[in-house]
Amino acid sequence: MTMPRRLVMVRHGQSEANVNQKKTIALPGHIKNALNARPDWEHRLTPVGVEQGRVAGDWIRENIGSIASFDVVYHSPFIRTHETAIAIAGNEEGIILTPEDRIIERDWGLFGKMSKKQQAIHYPKTVAEKKINPLYARFDGGESMMDVYGRIRDMDGTLHREYPEGTVLMVTHGDYMNARRYAIERMYPEEWMAMDADSEMAFHNCSVLEYSRVNPDDPLDVRDKLQWRRFVHTGKPEKSPYDGEWVQLTRRRGMSVKQSIARVAQHKRLIPDSYFE
Repeated sequence: MTMPRRLVMVRHGQSEANVNQKKTIALPGHIKNALNARPDWEHRLTPVGVEQGRVAGDWIRENIGSIASFDVVYHSPFIRTHETAIAIAGNEEGIILTPEDRIIERDWGLFGKMSKKQQAIHYPKTVAEKKINPLYARFDGGESMMDVYGRIRDMDGTLHREYPEGTVLMVTHGDYMNARRYAIERMYPEEWMAMDADSEMAFHNCSVLEYSRVNPDDPLDVRDKLQWRRFVHTGKPEKSPYDGEWVQLTRRRGMSVKQSIARVAQHKRLIPDSYFE
């Protein structure tokens, strides 16, 4: 069994929660309170977010193929991702949008319900852990990125069984896509942390992350593993990482013993050896 020939992921469009969190619009108190009180899964797209979804759909049709040509179109059941999937589908006929709970947003729990100021007051240890250990820190009442990774590994079992030679489209969330990179590209924790800290690697609304087993330059060259990656900001393709071009991944991740020693040596012991003499 193997992964689909093509796995395409799209982050949802701008949501009302995005606007509230980033304070891009001066909102009156009663609207802010209503947004903060609403469960995360219920947030709608803004008109900007709907248009971003349409643009992403057009980009996919122009650069990959029709939405109907995918063997399955999954969407997180959250309203903002479902609404994005609708916008991506556009006026195409015969598209079935399939909800999938394993690709939902990372659960930020009670920690995510608070402002940064409130988080610092009520969960100072979590704030500190999130800063120094973002891959493994678990939010109070929520998930760590490794919890999301666990969902991904379970989802991969379904993809292996049901779409080993197929094409799959997922409309999902930024943290899920970040964890996907960690899984597919077989990163070490420090590699993921460097990527996560790089603002140029952030997923914008309706960014597309695509992996393929098929050589973009030779359709007859089909590998047994996902071998190529493309990362595109569909709203501003010129701002895309790696210039929006295909990048070939390392076929087999691993280190020689010499390389392993060098990696371990980068993380210094904090207890001097003299304590053990």
